[in-house]
Amino acid sequence: MLRVTNSTIYDRITTQLAQQQTRLALTQEKLTTGRNFLRPSDAPDQVAALDRLESSVRETEQFTSNVERIKDKLNFQELSINSIHEELIRAKELLIQGANGTMDANLRLSMAIELESIYESVAAIGNQKDIDGSYLFGGYKQDNPPFDVNANPLDPNIGFNGMYKGDDEVQVIGIDRSYMLSVGMPGSQLFSGFEDSSGNKTDLFSSLKKAINALKSNDLGEIQNSIDAVGNASTHINIKLTQIGSRMKVVENQLTVLSDRSATLESTISQVEDLDYVSAITDLKNQSLALQAGQQSFAQISNLSLFNYIR
Repeated sequence: MLRVTNSTIYDRITTQLAQQQTRLALTQEKLTTGRNFLRPSDAPDQVAALDRLESSVRETEQFTSNVERIKDKLNFQELSINSIHEELIRAKELLIQGANGTMDANLRLSMAIELESIYESVAAIGNQKDIDGSYLFGGYKQDNPPFDVNANPLDPNIGFNGMYKGDDEVQVIGIDRSYMLSVGMPGSQLFSGFEDSSGNKTDLFSSLKKAINALKSNDLGEIQNSIDAVGNASTHINIKLTQIGSRMKVVENQLTVLSDRSATLESTISQVEDLDYVSAITDLKNQSLALQAGQQSFAQISNLSLFNYIR
């Protein structure tokens, strides 16, 4: 038969009191820090889950930063392309006026001067930069301005390809896992790729140069052809403007998705990490009462003659 000695009882009681004091101290520390667990060893599974959640938060923050940067780029592109569209509307108005048979050569010459100003404005827009200092319409080639504004696109030895110094690559940026969004608008796509009045592929700069020359030379037939070419250019630019608008809608939707995801992740992290104060305070009260009761019982037992004897 196992015999429990008085010293064994004494040791058990002191051990239990020490454990109660430890639990009480731990609960007090949780209330002080507001954390559900104080060290990884307290809850390994929760710590691992928390690491995964925090990794997802960082990833979501990076995607959000990417999308915000894309939004800025698209805003710059939209403003620039819209300016080109407005310039082409004015260019077409001038050509329609110039096609009037009653207009004299001097008036057409003055229109040509205004059209030259439009040409220079469009060329300058082609070399604009965005908020991070990169060229809007240069593709991936960013060492030099995309367009040589002094080159003549009607020169057979130069043409549009000689004038354009960028490349045809479309910049893409990740906005979510396995989700890449096209952001760039190479100048080769924006300023060329439509047809003239004869159905031949042409570009914006050649069309404007031909229109300028037609007004200067008082060539009614060529002025009429230029109306069609510039009109086609305007339609082409408007299509590109619509593409930018579509991308901006994607960006706005993605910002909402990422914001909702971030809020959900933060809420989940809070549930895992943050202390339930009501429950913790209840535990603190119960643990305090248990410790006090244990201490009182120990004090009474300690005063028994037998314990006095063994001490």
